[in-house]
Amino acid sequence: MAIIYIIAALGLSFLLTYFAIPPIITVANEKKLFDMPNSRRLNEVAVPMVGGIAIFLGWIVASLLCLQGNFVNGMQYLFVSMLSMFFIGLKDDIVTIVAWKKFAIQVCAATLLVILGDFRIINTYGFFGVDVLSEWVSIPLSVMLILFITNAINLIDGIDGLSSSLSILASLCLGGGFYLTGAPGYAIVCFALLGSQVAFLRFNLSKGKNRTFMGDTGSLVLGIFLAATAIYFSNSVEVANLFFISPPVMMLSLFIVPVTDTLRVFFIRVRDNRSPFSPDMNHFHHLLIRSGMTHVQGTCFLIAYTMLFMLLAYLFSYLKMEITISFFLILALSFVAIFSIAAISNRKSNKGEGTQ
Repeated sequence: MAIIYIIAALGLSFLLTYFAIPPIITVANEKKLFDMPNSRRLNEVAVPMVGGIAIFLGWIVASLLCLQGNFVNGMQYLFVSMLSMFFIGLKDDIVTIVAWKKFAIQVCAATLLVILGDFRIINTYGFFGVDVLSEWVSIPLSVMLILFITNAINLIDGIDGLSSSLSILASLCLGGGFYLTGAPGYAIVCFALLGSQVAFLRFNLSKGKNRTFMGDTGSLVLGIFLAATAIYFSNSVEVANLFFISPPVMMLSLFIVPVTDTLRVFFIRVRDNRSPFSPDMNHFHHLLIRSGMTHVQGTCFLIAYTMLFMLLAYLFSYLKMEITISFFLILALSFVAIFSIAAISNRKSNKGEGTQ
């Protein structure tokens, strides 16, 4: 019976989001709610930044209608945290919020999830030489992880299709995993996200009048949802038995792009004596665009990169090779360093050819 609700959530969220976007864009055009081109943007024309509103409405309405008897205790806190991210993101997209106020709301939402919703890391599977964590370690660590993933997803939303494509991949993997491990409630919500993202992607990649960005309204909600559900999924006893792999490594491979990119840009900013939260054009997707790739090519490259690391995680597990988060993270950062150097070199060679 659960599979019927999952399919219904997928289809309903797609339809609601698809048909909600054009009228919302019409309102955005009348009220001039645009993402304007500037030195830190890759778009060359003004684009309505309201796709996140349609994503959220289609996703949540479909989820609530299809959950029925599959509502899980603790899920209410997830919806409340998502709602807080929606409103803070919407306000930031319209009038811009002071950074510390925005971060304070994120801390409150993450703390709500961890303490009341119990979305916290329980087992690290040997990372740092420990397994089961005490509450005094688990709670602050979980809050920091949710904040990190939420902002990492927000930071990679810099080229067309990237955040939505990554969300499609994550929701498909998490939703399928929840279904197979006997958690239909979360499977329904994940597949509702999948439907809304597919609908949004059609308009995000459009070159016509209905092109739109998701803005912070969408990316912050996506970030906190994916962070919380990844933690919940990792705590499932059936996960390791089903996938034959350490759940933290599995989740790291799924979020390898936002995690490594955020760590990389934070390192560059601190090295240059700047705040790690100061904006710039040093993200990995910026390098790919400057090296000559289109937005779609850059998105496809980073999704393929994610799938490569997911495949590596499974391969290491299948060969019964010991793999830790530390090793996997170092391997990923090494790949990022190589790709960054190659992208910069390619950009310089292209400039050289242009001056001949």
